[in-house]
Amino acid sequence: MNIKKLNEERAEKQKQMEDLLSGVKAEERAFTEDEDKLFSELKNGIELINKTLSAFEESRKLEEETPADGEEKKEEEEMNEEERAIEIETRDVEDFASFIRTNILSERAEGTNFSQGTNGVIVPTTIAKKIIMTAYNMSPVLEKATKYNTKGKLEIPVYGADENGKDITVGYGEDFEELIESAGKFTSVSLDDYLIGALAKLGNKLINNTDIDLVNIVINIIAEYVKLFLEGEALNGTADKIKGCQGITRKVVLDTPVLTYDDLVKVKNKVIQSFRKGSIWVMNQETQTAVELLKDANERPLFTNDPSGEFDGMVLGYPVYVSDNMPNIEAGKTPIIFGNFSGLALKKTKDLEIQVLKEVYATQHATGVVAWLEADIQVEHLQKLSKLEIKGA
Repeated sequence: MNIKKLNEERAEKQKQMEDLLSGVKAEERAFTEDEDKLFSELKNGIELINKTLSAFEESRKLEEETPADGEEKKEEEEMNEEERAIEIETRDVEDFASFIRTNILSERAEGTNFSQGTNGVIVPTTIAKKIIMTAYNMSPVLEKATKYNTKGKLEIPVYGADENGKDITVGYGEDFEELIESAGKFTSVSLDDYLIGALAKLGNKLINNTDIDLVNIVINIIAEYVKLFLEGEALNGTADKIKGCQGITRKVVLDTPVLTYDDLVKVKNKVIQSFRKGSIWVMNQETQTAVELLKDANERPLFTNDPSGEFDGMVLGYPVYVSDNMPNIEAGKTPIIFGNFSGLALKKTKDLEIQVLKEVYATQHATGVVAWLEADIQVEHLQKLSKLEIKGA
């Protein structure tokens, strides 16, 4: 039997099921007797196709595990890892889209990349990883952070000068003379596991439109939630939770909320030249406007175009990333952060879990999609980042 033909037949039956559901939702009524019978027949047909395909898959595995006449498996019959990954992702996208629309998890999906999470949620792991990667790619702060995927508390050693400014010294020595003792100290940052949740709602009218790439819409919506939260915590932190850039020690403090060219030069130079490669400025739109109006001693604009086109522009040779998570230039705030954000440690413990909530928002004619993960963010390299602070009122 042609496996491709079976897949096409299953897809056609799934579409008919979705059309039936769309019809009764639009007319706000229950199934008629004939529609209920047809829906059951389609569902049974899909289940039979799934069982048939599973049987083919089991047969193929047995053939691979028992080579005929002792011959080795033929390499041309093996699927390379990249092709297999593409096939798995395509399958999970189809199954996830079907699950969101019909709330029915196909037999094919059970026991594969859809796993049951601790909160009783359905998790397509390939899609979850794609959401996290999308969130990273949408934010250079998260993308540049040094990432750790590990469970439990993580201790990262951090070296720096001691409280008196003493650091390791190197000098000349003589026979029988002691080296002068002068050294900094090692401390550590501890990364914990903080539970984080994000919720998005999709209108059922949008879901019922089969011409729309439903999975990518869900990915982008959840990724935007994850990005906004994680980026905000990375930049600002929260008391007794993720500290983020609160751990930056190199800073310039202004007495009044008035920004000058000299202030930006000082902030930049707090990060020594050897650590500036890959550095960016982070500020909000209003602060960027204030920076664009600044001029150097020769009345030349401080803000220049970014030749790569990736960012709005550049300041003192480094690109400016505009984030709504950054505060304005106000008393008691930190409106500008500069440096290479690989100095941030981003620890992700819990794989993203996704739950589709249909009944909760039924009265709103909407479907909720909630995501959970565990993470922590702290500064692990003190010399790579600096910030500009405004004294409190």
